[in-house]
Parts: sequence; C-alpha cells; structure tokens
Amino acid sequence: MTVDRARVAAALPGYELGDELGAGTFGVVLAGWHRSLQRDVAIKMMLGKHGRAAAGFATEARVLAALDHPHVVRVYDYVETGELRLLVMEMLAGGTLTCCHQAGMLQEGACAVGLAIAAALACAHSRGVLHRDIKPDNILFDTTGLLKVVDFGLAKQVGGLPVTASAVAGTPLYMAPEQIDGGRLGPATDLYALGVLLYLLLTGVTPFAPAPSILRQRLEQVPPPPPDVPVRVADAIMWALANDPVARPPSAQAFALYLARAAAEAYGAGWLARSGLVLHLDDDVRAAAERPSVSAPPPLPPIAKSNILSPKSDTAPSPSAGDAPADSLLSQGIASATQVGDRPTGRVRRVRPHHRSAVPPAHRRPGGAPRHRGASRCRIAVIAFLLAGAVALVAATRSGDPSDISIRPLSPPLTGHTHWVLSVLFSPNQRVLASSSRDGTVRLWDVTDRSQPRLLGRPLTGPTDGVTSVAFSPDGHTLAGSSWDRTIWLWDVTDPSAPRLSAGPVSGHRDAVTSVAFSPDGKVLASGSNDGTVRLWDVADRSGPRPLGKPLISHADAVTSVVFSPDGRTLASASYDKTVRLWDLTDRSRPRLFGAPLVGHTMFVFSVAFSPDGHVLASGSYDGTIRLWDVTNRSDPHPAGDHLRVSSTTVRSVAFSPDGRTLASGSFDGTVRLWNVTDLSSPYPRNDSLTVHGDWVMSVVFSADGRTLATGSNDKTVRLWELRQPASAGS
Repeated sequence: MTVDRARVAAALPGYELGDELGAGTFGVVLAGWHRSLQRDVAIKMMLGKHGRAAAGFATEARVLAALDHPHVVRVYDYVETGELRLLVMEMLAGGTLTCCHQAGMLQEGACAVGLAIAAALACAHSRGVLHRDIKPDNILFDTTGLLKVVDFGLAKQVGGLPVTASAVAGTPLYMAPEQIDGGRLGPATDLYALGVLLYLLLTGVTPFAPAPSILRQRLEQVPPPPPDVPVRVADAIMWALANDPVARPPSAQAFALYLARAAAEAYGAGWLARSGLVLHLDDDVRAAAERPSVSAPPPLPPIAKSNILSPKSDTAPSPSAGDAPADSLLSQGIASATQVGDRPTGRVRRVRPHHRSAVPPAHRRPGGAPRHRGASRCRIAVIAFLLAGAVALVAATRSGDPSDISIRPLSPPLTGHTHWVLSVLFSPNQRVLASSSRDGTVRLWDVTDRSQPRLLGRPLTGPTDGVTSVAFSPDGHTLAGSSWDRTIWLWDVTDPSAPRLSAGPVSGHRDAVTSVAFSPDGKVLASGSNDGTVRLWDVADRSGPRPLGKPLISHADAVTSVVFSPDGRTLASASYDKTVRLWDLTDRSRPRLFGAPLVGHTMFVFSVAFSPDGHVLASGSYDGTIRLWDVTNRSDPHPAGDHLRVSSTTVRSVAFSPDGRTLASGSFDGTVRLWNVTDLSSPYPRNDSLTVHGDWVMSVVFSADGRTLATGSNDKTVRLWELRQPASAGS
C-alpha cells in the first residue's frame, strides 16, 4: 500500500508524521508525534476500498474507545476522510512478547503474563467484546514494562454473548475448535487462545503439531498436559484448552483466580515480584496470588477434569514447535523493539528510538515489584527494609576499597536539543563536548570549566534525520556524525566556535547509519548500519572520504555499534542478531573475521566498548545484561567472569574509564550505573548509581582524565558528573 503522506498530514494537522513502522496487505502503521501534547503515537491507516477490512478497522476504533484498562492499548483518535481511515493509538516501545520477552522467561513470568491478559479479557468481555486473536504477537509492552493487549481488528462487539462465527478469523495456531468449525463463540474462545499461549510460554513448544494438520487436530484431539510444569498450573492451562467451551473456565476472572492460586502454590511467596512484570490486578486475584499458604487452588470442576483427561482421540500428538504465527499489522508496526536508528529492513520492521518504540526496555518497571495493598504492603515494606540493610552491609564492606567512587553533578543539565540526545563524546583535549540528537543536529559545548559549560556557536546541521552517533578524530580537528538518513557527515571543528562542513553527505549504506568510529591513527572511519554491514572509509583527506574495499558482511541483522581497539588492529561490531564480531584490520584493505561470533546475549546487542588496554570488551544488550569478554587472544575470545545483570531493563550504552577499573552503563530505566571491574572474575556495582534522567539514557562517556562522566538522555538533556575517590582513600 502506497502512503500518501500529504493526505495523512492534512487529515491529522496536529501531528508530525514519522517513519513507516509496519505494513500489511490492507494498511500501514506510521510513527507520529502530537505537537501540542508532546507525545509519540502510532498511526494505523487503511483505505476504505478494502471493504470488510475497513469495516473491521472502524470496529477496532470503536472497541478500543470503549475499553479503559491498563492492560489494553489506548486509542487517542479516529479519523475518516474519503476512503482514508486513520486510527491514532499509544506508541508501545517495549516490543512484542514474541520477539523481546518470550525467550528465557521464567515460569513465574509466564503465569504473570497470563494474569495480565486475563485481566484485559475480563474488561473486554464485560463490555460484550471478544478479541478472537490472542497470540504473542498481539501482546506488547510499553517502556515501563506494562503489558498491553493490542490488535482488536478481529474483535466482535456483540452485546449479548455468545455469537455464531460468521467466518473463520484469527491465527490458526491459537484458534479454539468452535472458531475453526464456525460454532458459537464466547469468552471461552479467547481463554482457549490464552491457554495455547501459556502452554507455549511454559514449555517452549506448542500444544499441537504444525500446519497443515493443525486445524483438524484442534477439532479431534486434546493435547497432553504441559511437561515439567507444576500440576496445578498445568491443570489451569488444560482447563482453558478443553475442547468443549462449556468445560472451560466460565470467565476470564475465574481463570485468573485459579491460575493465581495455582502459581502461588507452585512457586511460593513473592512469585509475583520475581516475575518482573508490572501488573494491574483485581484485589481478589492479587490476594490469591500473594497468599500461597491459604489459597491453594481447589481441584478443577469434574466437568473440566473429565474433559481434559479424556481426549476424543486415543492418541494425542506430542508437543512440537509450532509455526510462527502470522504477523499482525499492529505488532509489526508498534512493537519490533529496536533502538538506535532502526528502520524497516527486510521482512522484520522495527521502530526508531526517536519514536519511542525502539527498542528498548525496558522490559519491566525498575525493581519489578507489583503494587500491593493492606497487609501485603506491610510485609513488602519489611522485606524491603531487610533487603536495604543487606545492600548497605555489602556496600559498607566494600566502602574501604580505594577504587570506589563518589559522584556528584557538576552543573545544571545542558539543554538546547529539541529532541532526544542520542550520543555524547568528549574531544581529545577534553575542552569540548559534542552531543547529537534526534532533532538532526550536533551541538558543541565548551567544558573547559566543567562546572559552567556553555554552548559553542550554532548547531552543526546537514543531516535530514536524527544523528545517531558522533566521533572525534584523534587530533580533535574533525567530528564525524552518522544519521538515520543513511549518510555520514564530517565537520571541521578546529575552531569549535566556528565549525564548518568538511564532507557530506557521504553515502554508501543502504539503510540508517547507526554508529561511527575513528581509528586511533585517524586515517580510517568505520561505520555500522541497519543494512547489516560495516564499512571502512579512507579519511586521510577529510574533504573526500572514500570507501576502503567492500562492505564487511557477517551479521544477520542491523549493526548497532562499532569500535576500534586501542591499537587500531581490531574492530568490534554489535548487532541485533545478538552477537558481537571481531575484525582483523592488520591489512585494512582486506579485513577478515577473527573466529566465531561472541554469543551469550539472548536479545539485541546495542553497544560495545574496549578497555583501555584492549584486553577486555564489554557489550550491553536489550536482555538487561552486560557481558565482559577476554579478547587478549582475538582468535579465541571467551567470557571474562559472570555477566552483569542490570535490573530488568535494556542496557543501551557502555564505556570504560581511562584506567579501566570502572565500567559505566546507561539504561532505559533512566539510570546510570557504575561497576567495579578491577577483578573481572568478580565485578560488582559501585556505591552510587544515578537515577536522575527522566527518560532512557542513550549514551555514557568518560573524559580522558577520568574525572568526569557525561550522559545523554531521551529527556533531551546532557548531564556532567564529577567522579571522586573517597577522601579516606587519600584522594
């Protein structure tokens, strides 16, 4: 479908249109920005000529407008003009359950997902609405980790339930028997799909064999209970998977109560907090989940028990990996969790961070603790007090370490960018700080007196889209910037108060350029792109960069970060394909890979950084971890100790201090963390972490003297921090 952007803009005059986030047979999803309210949105559009699909589109708008629940996506506006249909919804940045949260999820997390979806369905069913397409791709998360049920395009607004299915609609893997057979639909139809989803989350396999036999199996067979799942939890799932709708839970509320009690019995006290999900539950469901000693679930009703344990077929198929469900328009558009400069590439469409969709989350609210009421709140307070004492004790035992650092703000926040700050970097002489933004500009700051930084001259311009990263040449005379508009720019900053363009736009990548880095000798510039390639550029003549050989191709997805080793002989690259690659640049005209990729992260890798001696590489990931790699032998890199867990949020940026003893990380929970990495076999958090930015921390960097840390955030500010050793350490 071709997007007539002028027509859309005319229909939505209060919005700034962004990138295309997803596309389907009948429609497109665009990113948008409400100018007056200053918030990101997703704009789902369709042409009325598509008949039934357009009618379903209007139904989705009405359904969402009638539903007001924390676990249901919110709709802000609906516009019809001629054949054009526009649905404006909240932008969800945390990704889908499929691509960003499902891998490695604990059983507690799976049950918490079930409770959240059940809560959303209870709200919908109470208003006479059936979803009819519950599946992982239609479960998204916002930046705080709050789960949202989306895509009500197949919803039925029926008033009095049940209703007879007029056509087969939905995703085959998750369809209930009556949905396949054109029977009468009711709340139990959605609960069946929820049962399939939970079966998959808890076991990693689907309850039925892949297509083409999947529909016939659904009518004739009941799957075996999920293996390696506690009995009561398995009972809850099998109750939802009963062939006969009458034998399933009578309501989403009833299912939630049973699952809550089953999980409390199976996983013990505190399982909700351990799940890491932000949950909005009815009081009775939360109470059932929080009191395992008195809330053990009763046996299932006889009608349900007999149904699930006596399948119509004598032989039930073994669980097998199911086909990936068909992508929905909304899940393609709003969720594909990506961060830096992500643009649609190939079949998978992701969202740029400047539209608050990218990657990145955080998966969960910092701390992961759900809300509690009454006596539960008191118990949580006591536990929190005891935990705080334990943390204080650990800190006290390490406070005598002379390498520990105190940290304080050096100045008020640096303001001036009109949108998210994506990258910050000190010049080699430490007198200038460069910051780049989604607003398409680079700003230079005089930080000679770091307590009183001031803006230098006018913003550096040229790119037509966000500037994703900046890099100073070793002599400090040139600043390079990469942009979402697929280009690279070079500015002469010999006189930072009067910078001028040296070269640009430098083209060559086929998609957004996400990262640039100068080699230590300043003769080569490396760039990484969403096109999955790394390129090397000869920049001996800064006014005329030229490609060095062919693009470096090894990653299976977008390249997010590139960095040279201190000796310039190695280049590291990180990617959405969950790997880090090392390139041998001994002969820059013929780069080659050093062995196998570095694997271990379970989700996208966003940032890599070499230690000052070049022996260690740090990588930060969407999976909420930092991994340290011993790369002394580049042909045989291996993990250096255990990975660092950064709460339950995305790690966007990592940087080593000049002495190599401290690692800084910036995360999507708005926090900057400092880690003592003096002993790589036993790294630990420093005494102080900074939670001051009001949004994602996109970039962290140390000054060359190690006394200052600069941070850039999606709250549009840059902050400077003074780092000091304790006075007791003699500093």
